[in-house]
Amino acid sequence: MSNPRSTSHQRRASIQLTNVYPEKSPHLGRLGSISPPPPNELVSVPLVSSKQRHGSMWLSIKLKCQQWIYRIDSFLDPAGGPLLPHDKHGVAFGGTQKKSKIMSLYRSKLVRFLLLVYCVFSVFLTINHSWHWLRSGPVLDSRFGENWVAQRTYNQDDTYSVVDGMSHGLKMAKLLSKSYYEAAEAVEPYWLKASKVPFEEDVSIITTVTPGTWTELVRLVEHWQGPVSATLQVKDDKDGLQEMSKIRAAYNENPKLATRLDIHLSRHGGRQPSVLLSRNAERNLARLFARTEFIVEMPNSMVPGTNLRKTLEANQATFVKVLREGDVLVVPTFGFPRYDKESYTVPHHKARLLELVEEEEMIMIDKHWKTNQGPTNMTHWKDADILYLVEKYEFHYEPVVIESKTVQPWCAERFLDSRSACRFSSYLTGAKFWVLPDDFVVQLPENKDSVLTDFDNVIESRLYAKFYWEKCVHYARQLDALGLWRGSRSQHIRTQCSRVIQNWGKGLIGKAE
Repeated sequence: MSNPRSTSHQRRASIQLTNVYPEKSPHLGRLGSISPPPPNELVSVPLVSSKQRHGSMWLSIKLKCQQWIYRIDSFLDPAGGPLLPHDKHGVAFGGTQKKSKIMSLYRSKLVRFLLLVYCVFSVFLTINHSWHWLRSGPVLDSRFGENWVAQRTYNQDDTYSVVDGMSHGLKMAKLLSKSYYEAAEAVEPYWLKASKVPFEEDVSIITTVTPGTWTELVRLVEHWQGPVSATLQVKDDKDGLQEMSKIRAAYNENPKLATRLDIHLSRHGGRQPSVLLSRNAERNLARLFARTEFIVEMPNSMVPGTNLRKTLEANQATFVKVLREGDVLVVPTFGFPRYDKESYTVPHHKARLLELVEEEEMIMIDKHWKTNQGPTNMTHWKDADILYLVEKYEFHYEPVVIESKTVQPWCAERFLDSRSACRFSSYLTGAKFWVLPDDFVVQLPENKDSVLTDFDNVIESRLYAKFYWEKCVHYARQLDALGLWRGSRSQHIRTQCSRVIQNWGKGLIGKAE
């Protein structure tokens, strides 16, 4: 039954029965169908002109555009929906529906418009990038020409390497990673470069120098008569510039210096040595830019007593094998009981040296030990005629050694001036200390400007105690990871660091012996 009360908002039916069931035309046959033409009769089909075809094409395009406009309009205005008003719609369909915030946001015209703009923008942006990518060819960096060949070399004698693209400060900061950036940036390798290229298997002295110890360096170069790599530290002020000018003039005037000595410059303020660039860092710098395979680190206050280079040349096959296997050659150090004279006579033969030792005019020096009582073993050295091992090594031992430039660990740069830290790292990695039986160096008076203060020595001692524990665990773990913990290579660290390993490295590197 229909409700007699019709509401004003209801629409009347617009579909008539005649529309649903159309009346049959009287012109049709009895069966309501059109009879086919006779088979012999031709059927004429009207031709469609090009103008009509063009008009129909535009009509089709117009309909397509209207469809898209309708779809966009429907997308932007989704409120069309049912015919009933919203309040009546709820009653008609079983109650009101709670509107969701997400659906309300989705039906917002503004949100839909922004989404449409974003989609259109993305499509055009993609087309633009794709078009440029298809039309663009390969681009070659302007720094490289057509004949450029990629090389990876860090040889200082080559004219070009890949690292040339880095700034000078960045390269030096990477090489001296423990140093302050501005101090590393002020380092200039090969500030003065020797004209003579040394033999690759020769031995270079590496040392450090200041303007106050320049004369000592000149004396060392003249006694050595071989390649020397030195780091010069000067202040970054007017006085430093004057000192640099004097040193350059003296260098160019002395043929021995100009042909043998490479000087690497380090400029910064403050006193020397400084925590900005420690003396150990300067030793590493001189070692890095040494131009031979083997080096000997020697303070410029020392001079060789014998012809070390001749000894090495005569026994080259044996010594080269020893050094390349990771061992070092110890050169005993001798000095004078008192440094109160203006001049000193340096012996050049072992026999003459032993005479002076018997007369107590010269002594064997092992820093941190009493006269003639250090690990070098004066008693054994007197009668030795072949290489012998240092048997009573102690972690403060800092002899002058000949070593490989590439095999041995680098000096720890946390110390202002600690040669023993360099030797200790070598010892823990398994290096054997072989003492030369017939050669020696002589310690001459030191320049007081280069000696550490008492406060610096206290700091160095405390740092070294922690350094000892740290290096024991560090190298023990490395040897264990390489599978060398049970071999002869780890014998030094197992005996020297047994107490440290049992307490600190327990469970990490195996059972200590």
